[in-house]
Amino acid sequence: MRMNFMKRRSSTASTKMMVLAISIILLLSTAVMGTMMFLVSKTPVVTNTFAPAKVTCEVQEQFDGTVKKDVTAKNTSNIDAYLRIKLVSYRVNTDGERIGGTVVIPNFTPGSGWFEQDGFYYYHKPVAPGEIPEVKLIGDSGITLVTYTDADGGKQVIEVIAEAIQAKPTSVVADQWNVTVNDSGTISKKN
Repeated sequence: MRMNFMKRRSSTASTKMMVLAISIILLLSTAVMGTMMFLVSKTPVVTNTFAPAKVTCEVQEQFDGTVKKDVTAKNTSNIDAYLRIKLVSYRVNTDGERIGGTVVIPNFTPGSGWFEQDGFYYYHKPVAPGEIPEVKLIGDSGITLVTYTDADGGKQVIEVIAEAIQAKPTSVVADQWNVTVNDSGTISKKN
């Protein structure tokens, strides 16, 4: 008879512990859910005002059919950017179709603040959004395109291709464009 009493006491104690554990879990769940419901109903809506950077540029130039002048690029980004320009030349026939033959870009002196490296012309300072470099790559004197009289014939076309890269962090400019960025933020040829 005594053993039966011990079993009953042990069974009653474990049942009480189980009920207590379930009660505590329910109480904590109710508190957490109540807090979450309060925060959701009382917290004001917050509008995200973050605007991602947009880095773009556009070519600006004058061309009268023979002379290409006032060649530069405009920073159409929403942040400061470095600009570079590549001049690509080829021959076309009278129908405007590309043809073979050797093409050389006529000699010109880049504007102050521009330098050439690996076929690109770089402007040495970052340019503000909506602005152009202080000095154009090819100024008012321009460059005269060639009409060829050799066996291939045709006339010269020079396409101006501009690229922009965000000015900060400067390490990205140095890595991506293989240039040197000094402490004042100007770029120069990589040594």
